[in-house]
Amino acid sequence: MTAEAVSISITIKVEDVVMEFQEAVPLGAVEDTIQRMTIGVGRQVLQGVIQVLDDQLVREVPAGWRNVGTESRWMVSSLGPIHYKRRIYQDEQERRVKPIDELFGLAAYGRMSGRFQEMGAALASCDPYRRAAEQLSYLVKAPVSCTRIQRMVWKVGNRIADGEEAERQRIFEGGEGLEGGKIPAPVLYGESDGVWVHLQREARRSAEVRVAILSTGRKLVGKDRYRLENKQCMTAIGLSGEEWQEHILREAYRTYDLSGTQRLISGGDGSEWVRHSFDRLELPQEFVLDRFHLLRAARRVYPHRGEARRLVTRLRREGFEAVAPELQQHIQQAEGNPRELLLEFYRYVLNNQDGLLDLEYRTPSFTATLGAIEGNVDKLVVHRMKGRGCSWRLPGVRAMLALCRHTDQLRALAYRYLPLQTPPRTYQTTQFLEVEYSQAAQASVPAFQGPHQDRPWVRSLHRLIYGR
Repeated sequence: MTAEAVSISITIKVEDVVMEFQEAVPLGAVEDTIQRMTIGVGRQVLQGVIQVLDDQLVREVPAGWRNVGTESRWMVSSLGPIHYKRRIYQDEQERRVKPIDELFGLAAYGRMSGRFQEMGAALASCDPYRRAAEQLSYLVKAPVSCTRIQRMVWKVGNRIADGEEAERQRIFEGGEGLEGGKIPAPVLYGESDGVWVHLQREARRSAEVRVAILSTGRKLVGKDRYRLENKQCMTAIGLSGEEWQEHILREAYRTYDLSGTQRLISGGDGSEWVRHSFDRLELPQEFVLDRFHLLRAARRVYPHRGEARRLVTRLRREGFEAVAPELQQHIQQAEGNPRELLLEFYRYVLNNQDGLLDLEYRTPSFTATLGAIEGNVDKLVVHRMKGRGCSWRLPGVRAMLALCRHTDQLRALAYRYLPLQTPPRTYQTTQFLEVEYSQAAQASVPAFQGPHQDRPWVRSLHRLIYGR
């Protein structure tokens, strides 16, 4: 080979603007040179498109706006930093309007485009801020600091969370309709659980994150490996019990065709808010106590693994009444701390005795497809937000939870931001209660969980208490 370089010439036309690029590619660095040239061409094309769009907007701005000149600025885009000029307008209220900046999602003094912020936020939802900054710097060939990644996370994540909260208010406070889902779900499976994360520079040292999943069943994907079908994940922090139930109802209604749902199989660790997470769906429920928590509670009382498993097996097959005499006898014979542990375990299974039996031992029987909540808690919260010395501000927790739920949509440019307009509130009330009003009402109305829960008067009372 006698040639030392290859000459490349590229001509691009954007409307009436013609751009030509020429580069000599040395044989020793073909791939690196073409990559650098391609990124540079992309930046030049983006600048040309911005110039064309700015010229076109002159003919489309409202008649009352006045052109007050042009200004230049830098913007860090997904292709790297670019420099451009755009026109500035003044509207009827004497406010400065910058259409090009609004098109790219730039704030008043911001320098990052909306797409660039989504890239950084999506990377930060899987890795720490410092590592995400290194990865984004490598992608756009420009330095990005971990502080800038944090600002991306807070802005994009809280924008998603604000949109979801605004939609909840429009539906449950403003009476706005919502298009129902199309996925058939004759039997709907739901599980919920909580996980605590560490806080910093806040009034409290930790906060509980609520996690829930819904699915229509599971399918076999390998030997002894299953995957939930039509899974929908929900996470939240700082919501009351009623707002949490509304959040689940909104996601369930927009995902599944609930008109054909005959039964809801719910599971959890038996805590108050977990048991009532799916009440707003107003479906006949079968509660199943999570087997992981049941076995863990038994292991605390019976250190011998075989004895604990034998007791749990009897509880799952025969129910609380068959095991209660044996537990009472153990309590009478024990003393000190072992007695306190036995009493605690006895109260735990007593309060959740309606969820002890496996579904195949109930009448009518159902297929058991629960037990996936712990793995989903790990994927949605634990792997990213716990360990490695992680501690969070509350806005950061809220933003990161929203990003972890929608990472795939952000990467595929498929996430649709919800509008932020909310109906005005005409009144404000404050509840000075140690427990939430919805939980207190649920605890005092056994008919909601009894054999008459499907009767019309019970459902009307349920809507009266929980409706706004």
